[in-house]
Amino acid sequence: MSEIILSAKHLTVRYGKTTAIYDVSFELERGTLAVIIGPNGAGKSTLIKAILDLVPHEGTAELFGKPVCNLDREEHLKIGYVPQKFGFSKNLPITVEEILELSLSKTPLGAAEKKKRIDTFLRMAHLQNMRHEMIGNLSGGQMQRVLIARALTFLPEIVFMDEPLAGIDISGEKTFYEFIDTIHSEYGITIILVSHDVTVLDKFADTVLCLNKKLICYGSPKEVLSEQHLHTLYGHDIGAFKHKPCPENGPCELYKDQEVKR
Repeated sequence: MSEIILSAKHLTVRYGKTTAIYDVSFELERGTLAVIIGPNGAGKSTLIKAILDLVPHEGTAELFGKPVCNLDREEHLKIGYVPQKFGFSKNLPITVEEILELSLSKTPLGAAEKKKRIDTFLRMAHLQNMRHEMIGNLSGGQMQRVLIARALTFLPEIVFMDEPLAGIDISGEKTFYEFIDTIHSEYGITIILVSHDVTVLDKFADTVLCLNKKLICYGSPKEVLSEQHLHTLYGHDIGAFKHKPCPENGPCELYKDQEVKR
């Protein structure tokens, strides 16, 4: 029987007279990889903050069957959070490996198990050759992967990622999604990810939440990624493209008989 790990009921957040999100309700089963999409200003970051009880809100959010505000310390340690902007200075004299060691400092793992865990996550994040590198020498994409790995190394049961691809180039995006897919499949961590990239949803996501102040659509990628839903979510100026299967060596092409819809 499936277990509901996250339940949001009628979440509403107002900043003064401005309503950021309104009456949002949904449930996610344990082990889901869910992606929240929507235009700028749709309230995606606010929704995550409301779930985590980081902003005043109406309605309720429950994790592990309990209101988030009532979770104890051990239950809070089961939650990972990757914010949109990291308060982490690249001027700190610390290496990639030491950052991951800090993430494990409050766990009961022994030294050998910690090293094994760090080795595993450095490999998954394609950072094994950077373990002794000072963080000031990393590119933006590499630093982003280090900090995401840091949020996952202690194996939370659920992790929230608020636009973790900000500042990462296209090649880095591919590596990121491979990393997330591996984490999800190997460890069964429930992942809620805010993203602007609708092109990867069908490949990586189990569930999609379409948000524009309120919940526009919610379900599997096949169910929600219709042209009608995308028009409702983003407006009628969005373009719809069809692509031929991409060759291994060469650019992807549009179908020649397929017009771009506006």
